[in-house]
Amino acid sequence: MLHYFKIAHGNFGDALNPWLWEKLCPEICDPRPDILFLGVGTLLSARVPPAPVKVVFGSGCSAGPPPRLDDRWHIYCVRGPLTAEKLGLEPGCALTDPAILARRFCSVPAKKSHPVSLMLHHQSMFHANWRELAGRAGFHCIDPRGDVETVLADIGRTGLLLTEALHGAVVADALRVPWIPIRLYDRFAEFKWRDWTRSLQLPFNVFEVPPVYDRKLISRKGLTHAFKKVLITAGLGKPNWKQLRVRASSRRAISRTLQRLQQLAQEQKPCLSADSLGPALEIRLLEKLSEIREAWRNGTFA
Repeated sequence: MLHYFKIAHGNFGDALNPWLWEKLCPEICDPRPDILFLGVGTLLSARVPPAPVKVVFGSGCSAGPPPRLDDRWHIYCVRGPLTAEKLGLEPGCALTDPAILARRFCSVPAKKSHPVSLMLHHQSMFHANWRELAGRAGFHCIDPRGDVETVLADIGRTGLLLTEALHGAVVADALRVPWIPIRLYDRFAEFKWRDWTRSLQLPFNVFEVPPVYDRKLISRKGLTHAFKKVLITAGLGKPNWKQLRVRASSRRAISRTLQRLQQLAQEQKPCLSADSLGPALEIRLLEKLSEIREAWRNGTFA
């Protein structure tokens, strides 16, 4: 049975699981409650159900507590070296994010219809009308809540991707679309980005962009956010408190955010892994997947 986060409003990275594994490994989509298949996503945590057998193919850890491994865990590969280290695995177990395999089912046009696209974290899309704001900046907006094939096609048609969504970057890199990591809101999980970029031997530098909010937050939570922002101004508290929502953004603040995005697109050197690395990792992933399929058919996990 596939184990992944199921989000009501949709999220590209999570939705890749049923879409991708039905094509590559349909037997593991069988809803057997005694075996969990963990593929795309930050799934390796203490929240994984303890009882069933777990088959891990490219999942990653978060910055939180990892799962406690026992003989019910069959780990074929993980997302990156930080996950391998956290779980006490051999370095060779770290391959990369298996979402790169989506490129086997994508056609990438030579002529790009979107010179620059913006793809935010799925929860960031609720803070403001990013379709309209991206258009004002001259960008195409890729909504991570859309269906998988639409998002894949949009990434393939893009010349440069500014992304807050990790799997936007993963797929862009696989499709040879240059990408720039950005952080606007407080949902950016740096651990998983560092884990994945190290798997591609890339340095990690995320670029801060001032967040934009449509409406004022009037509640006890809003007052707490306001107090934290005062503390961070005084040099106290946590760095991500700068991103907390307090009030609706002014026209001037929105303009600064759009100018920052345009500046990054025009001036910042984008990321892209070595041309030879992706195909080599893809071959190793497919070898591991063949091992899983054979073991699944032979009843090894039963």
